[in-house]
Amino acid sequence: MARWRLGGPVLAAALALVLAADPAAACPRPQGWTGGANIAGELWTAWWRPEPAPIPVGAHFSVRFHLCGPPVGRVGVRGWMPDHRHGMNYRPAVTLDGLSGTAEGLLFHMPGRWQLILDVRGASGREKLTGETAPAFDFTAREKRRILRHGPWPLASKPDPSNRVSGKPAAIGFGRALFFDPRLSLSGAVSCATCHQPDRAWTDGLPRSRGQRIVDRNAPSLFNLRFNRWFGWDGAQDTLWAQNLRPLLDRREMGVGPGGAARLVRSDRQLSCGYRRAFGAAPGADDERVFVDLGKALAAFLETRVTGRTPFDDFRDALARGDATGMARYPAAARRGLRLFVGRGNCSFCHFGPAFTNGEFADAGVPHFVEPGRVDPGRHGGIRELRRSPYTLLGRFNDDAERSTAARTRYVRLRQSNFGEFRVPGLRNVALTAPYMHAGSLETLAGVALHYSTLDEERLHAGGERILRRLDLSARERADLVAFLETLTEKGPLHESAMKTGNALCR
Repeated sequence: MARWRLGGPVLAAALALVLAADPAAACPRPQGWTGGANIAGELWTAWWRPEPAPIPVGAHFSVRFHLCGPPVGRVGVRGWMPDHRHGMNYRPAVTLDGLSGTAEGLLFHMPGRWQLILDVRGASGREKLTGETAPAFDFTAREKRRILRHGPWPLASKPDPSNRVSGKPAAIGFGRALFFDPRLSLSGAVSCATCHQPDRAWTDGLPRSRGQRIVDRNAPSLFNLRFNRWFGWDGAQDTLWAQNLRPLLDRREMGVGPGGAARLVRSDRQLSCGYRRAFGAAPGADDERVFVDLGKALAAFLETRVTGRTPFDDFRDALARGDATGMARYPAAARRGLRLFVGRGNCSFCHFGPAFTNGEFADAGVPHFVEPGRVDPGRHGGIRELRRSPYTLLGRFNDDAERSTAARTRYVRLRQSNFGEFRVPGLRNVALTAPYMHAGSLETLAGVALHYSTLDEERLHAGGERILRRLDLSARERADLVAFLETLTEKGPLHESAMKTGNALCR
């Protein structure tokens, strides 16, 4: 059975088919046709298409059709709304020429679920071939406002004032070389790219990542980090350059530390030259200063990892300008999922804005135990670590004398409800970054949708907040939500053309 899908105020011309068999093989598309739907019955198979396409609501249209099968004596065409049990207010005129014909004068007088029915009669019998529409997608004004808040994309950006080499090509190149260099680990075998692999959307595909040893958390993707307010699952770092220092300090990950990193850069001709080009001077005697500068060069490189445009962005922009044809290209299942996302699911409360994150932290109702007897404190531990760290926007390594971006660090508040909260991740390219949650406890997007649909609200440590609710989504609704999330994947190949270290930093 074919589905005519209604998009905004119009029915989409591109028809997604749900067929019991593959009738196209037995009944080829009529010569000269583009688009249309193929519908198989027991006696006849029909191709049909609307003119004009997309079908307008509240305006007359016609349907052309071509049948394969025994001779036909008569064909009737009508519209029907099964949910309301009424049909069209007009009787179309049908002209028939052999197995082909045209029905003129049809009109769908309201948006909603319509069926188009071909009533075919011949000497061999009588058969009704039915194409069914999907539900209407006339978004409410409130839904439209919420959808439009998720763009436009890409966002405008400017250099990070706390990092004096942010946006500088020489620092970007130096940071790229550092990212792939395993000598920044105690073992000499682990680089940043070990856990953040370009061909895995900058993740490693593991529930909990493995550097020199297995760590407690999943390796998050490195997409769109330049737009973050906090870094790491617990927000223990307030800048991207400080976040880059954390694995270099952690012996479970790379563990080289300030002294080892500084010695490597001073002793290696290529790295020393790359440092000098990026920072305008040779690496000095202050190990910690050199160490921090490596984090800043890495940040300059990672700031370039911004995702491209997606099918959702095309739909969102078409919605903004009222382009019905552009909106009709967006899959109907994704539209249903989008309606859930901004509506009953309330997903956009936390996954807000163009990057699909509010930049803060939440308890998602997943277990916090790393192992028996040991719990990951999440944001609560992150704030405590932030306050102990010398590598913050309030410290001596901030290159911005005005501390113009330091308000978040100065005023952040530690609350008991922070225990078990983790950073709300951005959702762009989310279909590429499984497994999900801070410890990779959910393997697929379908699993994520099921988790929120069956959420155990008693697990939440929300301090009285009631943001998350059990959604009780049907299987169809969960599939629609996943269909929407998949449209947040950028079109075409990922922007990884410059990932290989290739050329030497200096000649």
